[in-house]
Order: sequence, then C-alpha cells, then structure tokens
Amino acid sequence: MSTGSTIDSTDLSSLHDILDTILNGTGVHGGYAQGDYWGPTKPVTGTVIDDSYHDSLYTAAEIVARYYNITNPFTEVDSGTVIDSTHMNSVAPQFITDITTRFNAPWNYNDWDTEIHNEISETVSNWNGSRVLEVKIPLGNVTMMNAWFSAGGEIRVSVSHNDTSGNQQGTSWEQLCSELGTFRYSVRPEDSSSVDTRTRYKYSDLTNSYVVHKKEIANDSDYSANYIEISAYVDDRTGYEGDIWVKVELNDAHVARSGSGSGYGGAWSWTGADTVPGTTTVEMTFKRLMNDWPSEESVYITMGNTFIGNSL
Repeated sequence: MSTGSTIDSTDLSSLHDILDTILNGTGVHGGYAQGDYWGPTKPVTGTVIDDSYHDSLYTAAEIVARYYNITNPFTEVDSGTVIDSTHMNSVAPQFITDITTRFNAPWNYNDWDTEIHNEISETVSNWNGSRVLEVKIPLGNVTMMNAWFSAGGEIRVSVSHNDTSGNQQGTSWEQLCSELGTFRYSVRPEDSSSVDTRTRYKYSDLTNSYVVHKKEIANDSDYSANYIEISAYVDDRTGYEGDIWVKVELNDAHVARSGSGSGYGGAWSWTGADTVPGTTTVEMTFKRLMNDWPSEESVYITMGNTFIGNSL
C-alpha cells in the first residue's frame, strides 16, 4: 500500500479480527468477554473505511494497549475523514503481532494492568496431625472464569515455616515448605504430569471434585511421612458454575518415638506429644486485573470475594 492510498475493509480485516477475539472472545483462552464495551460490525469486504469505523478500531486498540501497557499506534480522526494509509502509518501489522503474542502467552508478561494481591494468609503454630485450608474463589460464571484466566489471572499457593528452636522436626518443615515453592493455577498448560515435580496446572483441566495436583514430601528420612498437598476443583452446581475451590493440606504424619535410644541427630529420650515447633503460614495470592469498575480505558473483569470454607 502506497502512502496516502485509500484503505478499505480488506486492509483492516486482520486488525479487526484479533481485536474482536481479544475483547469479545469467550471460552478457554478464547478472549476477555468484553462484548458490552466494544462491538462494531465488520464492514462488507471492499468497503472504503470512514472515520466512524476507524475510530471504533482506535478505541478497541486503546483498550487493549492500556491493558497490555503498550502504545496505541493509531490516532483519532475528524468526522467525515476518508481513511488512508497515513492514518495507519504502516503500524497495523506490528501492532497485530504485538497484541497477538501477548494474548497467546500471558504468563510471559508482568507489566500489564494487573496486580499481585495477597488474598489469604493463615497461620498455625506448634501443631501436629493434619491441618486443612479450603478457599472458594468466586468468578461469577463459566464465561467470566474463562475470561479471567485468559486475561492472565492466576491463583498462586505457597507455604512457609519459621522455627527458631533448632528442632529437627521444625527444620524439616522449613525445608519442606521451601521446596514446595509457589504452585499456580492459570491458563498455562501444566509443566509435568507428576504431582511431585509439577509447578503449575491448567485451570480448564480441573474436574468437579477435588484432585491432588501437587504433593511435596519431606526429604528427611525421619519425617518422610510428612507432606503438603494442593488440590482444586471447579463447581458445576446451578448458581455456582465457575467457582473454584482450592484445598491445602499440611500433614505431619510423623509419630514421636518413645523410650530412649540414638540415631539421626544423636541420642534421644522422650515420650508423649509430637509437635511441629514454630509457625506455618499458608498464603494464597492472585494475579488479577487492577481496575475496579467498568471502563473503556482498559479490560474489565470482575471477581467476587473469596470465602474460607475451612480454616487451619
């Protein structure tokens, strides 16, 4: 296309399609379901583009650019203007590439209009046996659940332990929590089929009942029965579709030795209580959209308040 030549709908077809997919698309990694905020009809093939349609593309590009924290290369035009290549400035192809790349792999970007929000933090001190935290993440419905994850939303789970006593059992739990790292539910496919080694799980692979997606087992042979499990499911009951439940289980299955003897760590002699000394903290953080109300300035996807169904 030469500079100054008139542009018709064929020239902008690819731009329209990717903007429409990102803003209006639905389904698993299908788009952000923003149909209420942008939805111009695609002109008949070969139709000369006028200012009204051009400005609708500009508005859509502005929404996407603001969300992705990149520059909108297009400008608004005066009423009655017939659009030519000087208005596009040969930037449409690069813009299409930039937004397509981001849409396809949201996990590669940390500079969007999102925030890392510490949603849940629960602690338990000097404990034993099994402790379970269950949290419901209400995402409205299946359509908005898909949109939330498509737009880069993530549920992140981590566990930490702090013990200053130097006790072997406390030290083992510090190591166990550290090795768990941060486990993620997102739109990104899982990195392993093994619950031992995977660090993430794709939300759309969740079933309608709890399944263990991550299990970290203590390395210390004296405490090898201890573990952390992370499970989740997506609700399919009428009125609750799209709600996700996440469960974190801390299990100190180790049983204290009785009597006296010697072994790892030297001589020992005790009976009775078997307690994890120190404090264990379970945290759930969300990578979520920052905007708080519907706006044409950026992508808007709501989520409800989390609900703790079972505390540590």
